[in-house]
Amino acid sequence: MVMTTPSLALILQFLIHLTTTSAQTYTLSQNLSGSNFLSGFKYNESLIDYNNFGNVHFLSQSDAVSNNLTYVDTNGHVIIKVDNTTDANGDTTFGRNSVYLESNNAMTIGSLLVLDAVHIPYGCSVWPSLFTQGQDWPTNGEIDLVENVNLATTNQYSLHAGSSSCVQSSSATSNQTGTTTSTNCTVVPSEDENTGCVVEDNQSNSFGAGFAENNGGVYAVLWDDSGIAMWFFNRSSIPSDLSSAEPDPSSWSTASAWYPASGCSPTSAFGAQTITLYIDICGAFAGDTTVFDETCSSVASNCTSLVQTASNYDNAYWEINYLRVFTTGSSSTNSSSSGSSNNAYAASVFSSSLFLVVAMISLMSFTIL
Repeated sequence: MVMTTPSLALILQFLIHLTTTSAQTYTLSQNLSGSNFLSGFKYNESLIDYNNFGNVHFLSQSDAVSNNLTYVDTNGHVIIKVDNTTDANGDTTFGRNSVYLESNNAMTIGSLLVLDAVHIPYGCSVWPSLFTQGQDWPTNGEIDLVENVNLATTNQYSLHAGSSSCVQSSSATSNQTGTTTSTNCTVVPSEDENTGCVVEDNQSNSFGAGFAENNGGVYAVLWDDSGIAMWFFNRSSIPSDLSSAEPDPSSWSTASAWYPASGCSPTSAFGAQTITLYIDICGAFAGDTTVFDETCSSVASNCTSLVQTASNYDNAYWEINYLRVFTTGSSSTNSSSSGSSNNAYAASVFSSSLFLVVAMISLMSFTIL
């Protein structure tokens, strides 16, 4: 029998099919800014920080409002802050008033969360965080998008999971711009182990005074069945599609932190996530002696000695333009929908496809008998 080779048109069609990755369509599900921002959250009224041993009192909504700790300023920016007016010199048991917010609506897999802020809390003893947490912690996981302490100048990203098989796989490091400092994401309560799998951002203005001086920027996290990707964009490098109703993470630059599904299942290690925004003081992280001394040893001998003085908290506030959540409504079905993994996937497919096409074109001049 005689077999003829495919036409050039069919070959090109095949190449396009292999090398084109369709962008996932995202729908805006939460759009929180200005006067409607705080209505998207409930105030955790635990008062004392039992989880992280911080020197704070987390206030109820009515108390936070009356103490001017949550409000919208004249620029339409949302302010969430620590009390910086009450002096308590001499009171060694004093806990400074602060705010702990938890979203009314949970974020599900197939979601993209975006935060645009111009100021993140900082200062010796200050511990801010924007993270998401499952309903049953750590079984349903935790995703830390913005977190660091004291006078740190760079952000760190992390995952915390109850699954013993949750790690950041070695393949991730070539598809992120940040530096991995810990690969084990698993929380072991019996061993007091909760470091998580941590990635340090390499941009010096991603946290602290530098972030504020550069007019802030945008943080984003994409959670789908390919994995979890996190980005930081300074004010001058924010993707243009972020201002639209349909952002396209597949077109963005390489992620700051990338946790592929090959190391930690985004579907089994993480359940529906509550968005959490807070400011802690001292405690298990900012107050840890080793961590505190890294940036604050010249300021004070220890963390708790700062809590009594109000002026130490003049920079302990969030100033937020907006927080948005986009969703596909279901798990992603793309081969990859994060910028970092898309780049690796597309490069691999293109290389192999190009080789295949060259080989096929070379056969077009004869037939196979």
